[in-house]
Amino acid sequence: MKVAVTGAAGFVGRRLVRALAATGHEVLALDVAAPAQPFGGSVTFRRVDVLEGSLAVELEAVEAVVHLAFQMDPIRDARKMRRVNIDGTRNVFECAEEAGVGRVVHLSSAVAYGAHADNDFPLTEKSPLRGNADFGYANMKAEVEEWLWPWADQHDGVAVTVLRPSIILGPGVRNFITKSFEMPRVVSVSGHRPPWQFTHVDDVVRVIQHVLDNDLDGPFNVAPEGWLSADEVEAILGRRSVRLPEEVAFALAERMWEAGVGHADAGIVHFIMHPWVVSVDRLVGTGFRFLHSNRDALAEFAAASRPWVTLGNVRARRSTVAGIGLLGLAAAAGITAAGVRAWRRRGDDD
Repeated sequence: MKVAVTGAAGFVGRRLVRALAATGHEVLALDVAAPAQPFGGSVTFRRVDVLEGSLAVELEAVEAVVHLAFQMDPIRDARKMRRVNIDGTRNVFECAEEAGVGRVVHLSSAVAYGAHADNDFPLTEKSPLRGNADFGYANMKAEVEEWLWPWADQHDGVAVTVLRPSIILGPGVRNFITKSFEMPRVVSVSGHRPPWQFTHVDDVVRVIQHVLDNDLDGPFNVAPEGWLSADEVEAILGRRSVRLPEEVAFALAERMWEAGVGHADAGIVHFIMHPWVVSVDRLVGTGFRFLHSNRDALAEFAAASRPWVTLGNVRARRSTVAGIGLLGLAAAAGITAAGVRAWRRRGDDD
């Protein structure tokens, strides 16, 4: 099968391209940037923007497209983020249909369900998609699907598969979520201790191969069965927590984001307040089995990140922080000493 992969140079894309090529597929790797290491083998790389109308030409003779290109880390240019995530995704599907591609697999996210106090527990593929309006990444994931499913109904020549994974972890992952896990303390909101799910990147790659090999249509949640408690997450990470009142957590997140030292817009706070764990009964019912548990995925990440501390936009080795102190790291990150002292006091009190 000839498979095109958008976002091929990304964290999931690099692994997927190599896995597909290793199992005999002819792979067309597409990205705006070349991979750090050439793919080689039966892989053809093309530098292509998902917003380009010429994408349809590249997709001629392709049998399936896996769409991974998506701006995950929130950026302050909301218009640019929207163009890539919303307009880019629409263009991929429309160009695929124009080129006669038979299947498109879209990597969405469990964040599309949103984090709400009244969420189903666990969320199933029939649960409503309610991405939080004040968290751009989640809201855009939901908005894409709001457009996609009516589009799919009108274009029955293209089979559509949507995957909604929980937090993806693995060797070398670096994004706004992992940065928050490397902070001196794990931030939580007083009175809220939701469970967590983590999916190993190798299992995400295997799920994509599984749906391609078995012609599986529709939406599928992707996460190992079960979940971890907040206490288990903190124990595995080996970092103490700081518990902030809700209003303080939102205010602090908003100010840090506006100051350019926050990892995401303030709406991310919802996701450390309310449960958004998913049921994977539908995927498991197709015969798929995960090789890594929630604990496996988080523990592997924790082992790799343990030597590091991230504060704002600065990442340093713990040995370095021991020399300059947390206040020194905060100064480099542009965070006030008063803020760090308050952080420390709350963490010590908990």
